[in-house]
Amino acid sequence: MYSNAIWIMLEKSINIIGLIYVNSLMAKYIGPDNFGKINIATSLFIFVQTLSWFGGQSIIFKRMSENTRSGIAMAMHTQNQRRAFFLLSSSAVLVYLYFFTDAIVFLFGVANCIATYYIVMDFFSIYNNTQLKSKINTITNVIGLLIALLIRYLISSFKMPIYCFTLPIIIIPLVPYLLRLFYFNYTTQVKSVSRGSRLYNRHMLSTGGALILSSLSADIYTQISSIFLAKIISYSELGIYSVALTMGSAWSFIVLSLITSFFSKIYSERNQVAVDKLLMTINRLVILFSLIALGGFYLVGDWVIHLLYGDKYMDAVRIIPVVIMGTMFSALGTICYRYIIKESGYHYLAKKMSLCCVLTVPLSWIMISTFGINGAACCFLIVEILSCTLLNYFFKNKTIIKMHLNIFKLREFKLK
Repeated sequence: MYSNAIWIMLEKSINIIGLIYVNSLMAKYIGPDNFGKINIATSLFIFVQTLSWFGGQSIIFKRMSENTRSGIAMAMHTQNQRRAFFLLSSSAVLVYLYFFTDAIVFLFGVANCIATYYIVMDFFSIYNNTQLKSKINTITNVIGLLIALLIRYLISSFKMPIYCFTLPIIIIPLVPYLLRLFYFNYTTQVKSVSRGSRLYNRHMLSTGGALILSSLSADIYTQISSIFLAKIISYSELGIYSVALTMGSAWSFIVLSLITSFFSKIYSERNQVAVDKLLMTINRLVILFSLIALGGFYLVGDWVIHLLYGDKYMDAVRIIPVVIMGTMFSALGTICYRYIIKESGYHYLAKKMSLCCVLTVPLSWIMISTFGINGAACCFLIVEILSCTLLNYFFKNKTIIKMHLNIFKLREFKLK
């Protein structure tokens, strides 16, 4: 389990560090305004990705962890369903971008559309994680990232037109998808999956129907501030806020990698005492790494932002600590979310995330209108705290509040 987590961390660290470096080159080159335009297109296609998966990532991950053969069959049978959802949702977004934004936003929307398709089709990364083969994801992602890094570096170095940056957006998911597809077909013997398609699709629609509302609500409350910043303030402020989000959450790959590996064990574990100990451990690790990230930023944060992005983005420095704390509660909330899925609490998640969304939209509008970029960061923190704690505490038998109280217990660490 820990070996797999290390591979996931290595994959994420290379992705994050590489993307931060190249994005900083791009951000310096095109300035906050155009950088904000790129990020608004990315934000909109996050909704397309969520709609297309229709809750399938969590469902397939759980099924593959419990029964590999059935999980593969489910993933393969529901591919056309995801294609249909992708076609409908991406078409709607592209029509909106064509008529209501400028040419730069639309071009980057097209690039994000193509990239999102390959992300939605790539169930192989889920399979590799559940089978503790995350090193395959690491190797394939690094190859795709290196190609994209080289292209972005050349574009920045030779001062090519801004629309050239659309190419690496497509390359980053395309290359790993093709490599993982080849590896899966070469190493995995899949028995006939011709039967059961209707059953799997019906199950995905019914179970995913409960999850999609919660997933969309999560996207709304995480992306709404970006949309409001662009509409109420400016694309430039959105560009600065995007840098703050990137730097403030860059460390989260460590805890998200651990969460992924821990839950491959938690989903298959039948002993509740063992599950409780695993949950206690992963919650404590999230808090520990969050405090380390916060301390590290206070030591070198100003210098890093100035070095990577330049003076135009220095306003991001004052809100990054808030983003780091918000990211911590987001990671803790991910643990709650996945555990509620283990307990089949799909309908609870749908209700909870819908309420969270309802609270976030007016709060974000008011805080951004009043406090600008500072309000966006504070809204992010407030919503993540509520989503992680209070809104989870009504789940059956106070399961989540008991899990959080266990974090502060010491007796489990005593040697027997």
